[in-house]
Amino acid sequence: MQEQIQNPNALFTGPIPGASLTTERGNRPWENPPKESDLDKVINTYIRRLQSPEIIRPIMDAIRYGTSITTIVESVIETAVMEGEHSLDIGILASPVIVEYLKQMAEAGKIDYKLTADDVRADKKVEKIDGRLLEKVLSELDEPSIKEESIKEPDEKRGLMSKRGTKE
Repeated sequence: MQEQIQNPNALFTGPIPGASLTTERGNRPWENPPKESDLDKVINTYIRRLQSPEIIRPIMDAIRYGTSITTIVESVIETAVMEGEHSLDIGILASPVIVEYLKQMAEAGKIDYKLTADDVRADKKVEKIDGRLLEKVLSELDEPSIKEESIKEPDEKRGLMSKRGTKE
């Protein structure tokens, strides 16, 4: 092995060798012909699903909190391909329409959106800490938080289960 493995657990993240041979051929959704092969029907199905409030609200929340639109669309397309809804090429052809639909939904909802993952990375602002504030916080950490005078040793020893103010 000339290459060094950066993550030793990376070898175990893939499928188990021979796993594809454990089921009959054609039992997996992606091993069968897709349920739909007409591009117009696939696009209409996606648009109809995205009009459902149960689906569009979480998607708009994800966009609001910084997930790029293309990342969401790619995930939805890949999931549909794995479930055998349509082929990958139909998904690739449908994705620009879905991206545009989600852009318009975000604009209608006055949501600031990021189109691509690069836009998300470019928008990340580096937080700078004021040096004076940092010095103040560090000086407060150096000071003892509990004064030694406040900690008093008990005059007499009492049992663990004894009532306060009573002696053993």
